[in-house]
Amino acid sequence: MHPDNETCVQRARFFFYFYEKTWEPGEKPPLADILKAKNINPQAVRNLKDFLACRLERIASMLELLTEAHDDWAMTGKKEYILLETETYDFNEAVKLLKDHGFTDKEFILKVEYTRKWGVL
Repeated sequence: MHPDNETCVQRARFFFYFYEKTWEPGEKPPLADILKAKNINPQAVRNLKDFLACRLERIASMLELLTEAHDDWAMTGKKEYILLETETYDFNEAVKLLKDHGFTDKEFILKVEYTRKWGVL
């Protein structure tokens, strides 16, 4: 969005899901070995533990980067994800910041909404 645009308000919403990310072809989610399984292998539990530890650390790093770059975020913790949203920081800058630090767009979901200052767009 053009920074001088006075007719629209941009609302950027970042969703950081705990269990899910976009899986590459051939990758198997570690939760798949546990959900609805009759015999759960202890190694499957360890694999899930390792995945969650890594995933939560990556989410914490992304949150840290974004909150250091901009201070007007609304954060909401949900059962399955953390939601970070703002109307005062351009999403292009946020995505560039994350990518510059080695994060991919498969690690978060970004939804952008535009609202006219005098009505819905």
